[in-house]
Amino acid sequence: MISFRFHVVSITAVFLAIAIGIVVGTTYVDGAVVDGLRNRIDSVENNLDDRKAENDRLDRELGLAASYIDQSADFAVTDRLTDVPVLLLATRGVDEAAVVRTVELARRAGGLTPGVLWLEPRWDLENDDDRAALAEIIDGDANGASEDLRSDAWAAIVDELVTTAEGGATATATDPPPAVLGPLTDAGFLSLDALDDTSTALADLAGTQPRVVVVTGARAEPGPKVLVPTIAEATVAAGLVTVLADVHVDAPEAAARGEELLASLSANVIGAAAIVDHADRTEGQVATVLALDAAADGPVGHLGYGDGADGVVPTWTPP
Repeated sequence: MISFRFHVVSITAVFLAIAIGIVVGTTYVDGAVVDGLRNRIDSVENNLDDRKAENDRLDRELGLAASYIDQSADFAVTDRLTDVPVLLLATRGVDEAAVVRTVELARRAGGLTPGVLWLEPRWDLENDDDRAALAEIIDGDANGASEDLRSDAWAAIVDELVTTAEGGATATATDPPPAVLGPLTDAGFLSLDALDDTSTALADLAGTQPRVVVVTGARAEPGPKVLVPTIAEATVAAGLVTVLADVHVDAPEAAARGEELLASLSANVIGAAAIVDHADRTEGQVATVLALDAAADGPVGHLGYGDGADGVVPTWTPP
C-alpha cells in the first residue's frame, strides 16, 4: 500500500528535478546569450574603430585637397584679367569673406577694380523717402512703380559705365551721361569697400565698359536680392560681360545650389551671362574670375556643383 509519505517524497522529487532543470538550463542559456552579446559588442566596436580610422583618413585627404585649392587659386587666375576694368557688386547680407576673396583674386588676375560695391537694403524702396531720393538722383518719377525706378536707375548706371565723353549711344563730347554711381553711394544705396587698395576709384570705371560680377546668395537682404535680375538685364542688354555668382548656404531649409538665382533670371540673361553656383567655395571664387576672362570670348554657361552645371570652371584657354 502506497503511503502518504511516498506521495510527498515523489512530488517533492518531481519539483526538485524541475527546479534543477530550470537552474541548469537558465545558466547555460544565459552564458550563451552573454557570450553572443559580447561578441557582437566587440564586433561593433571594431567596426566603429575601423570607420573612425577611415573617416580620419578621408578628413586628412579633404584637408589636403582644400589646402591645395586655396594655395593654387592665385596661380590659377594670374594674368587672366591684366588691366581689365572690373565692377564687383555684392548684395548686402552674403558672406563677406567669400566676396572679399573674389575681389582679391580679381586683383591677382590683374583686374582694375575699386573693391566691393555693396548693394544696400535701401533698394527695397519701402518708404517714400527712399523712393524720392532715388528718383531725384536719376531724374525719375517718385510715384512710379518700384520696379521701374530700379530699372531706370540701373539703366543710368550702365549708361555711365559704357558711354565715354567722346561720344556714344546717348552722349556727345559736350553732353556726357550724368554721373549716378557717386550720388547713389553718397545716398546710401551703394557703399564701396576699397579693401585697402585705392589705386582704382569707382569714378575710374566710367566709360570703360567694365566686366561685371554680381555676388548674391540665400542670405542676401531682400532689397539688394530683388535687384539682381534688374542689374543682369541692364548689363547684358548693354553687352557687358556679366557673371552672376551665388554664395550657397548649406542648410536643410535652403534651396539647392543656384536654384533660387536661376529661377529669378530671364532666359535671355541665362543664355548670355555666366552663372556660378559655388561662390561660397574657393574653387567657385576662382571660377568667377576665370569666367570674367572666358565670357569675353563667348557664352560660358552654368558653372558649379548644382543640377545642370556645365562644369566646375570654364574650358581652359591660354591666358
